[in-house]
Amino acid sequence: MISKFQYRLLGVAIMIILAIIFLPWLLDGKKEYDITSVSNSVLNSPTGMNPSVSSDSPDLVQSTKVLSFEVEEKKISKEEAIDSADQNKSPPSEKKLRSKQAMSEIQQEYVIQLGAFNDMARVNQIIAKLRLSDYQVFTLPPVPIKGKITRILIGPDPSKDKLESMRPELYRLVGLNGQIKTYQ
Repeated sequence: MISKFQYRLLGVAIMIILAIIFLPWLLDGKKEYDITSVSNSVLNSPTGMNPSVSSDSPDLVQSTKVLSFEVEEKKISKEEAIDSADQNKSPPSEKKLRSKQAMSEIQQEYVIQLGAFNDMARVNQIIAKLRLSDYQVFTLPPVPIKGKITRILIGPDPSKDKLESMRPELYRLVGLNGQIKTYQ
């Protein structure tokens, strides 16, 4: 039979474990500061009423006047810049449109979709085999969900030919041929 001492020892051990687990969480907590009320009271108070600013420092008053003047100049220059930019705009030329279309064709990437699976265990098994063989594998959705269809994709790669040459190796490795699709 267990003695009273052993019950007390067990109780103390449980209390210590709970303290170790929960005390950091209780003590650390995110501290919330009401910065707006502090900044508003400092900004709205007159210079003579603010205890941190002494009335013997005229340099401080002059520097605040200079700073406010610089801010007003910056606002005016931004507005003028916006107006001048609106006037200088011209419709985009056809050369620019063609170059953008060519860039989008160049930047197009491809992936190999090995398959779409419902079985989460099978998805994880295939992914493990492919990652051990140094393939860049990802799934859609990113985390396989039980009962939902999960697509296994390899890539992306800008070279469609490179992905085409990978297909026989993939078939040998996991028994799936896959389809090459554009990556979006």
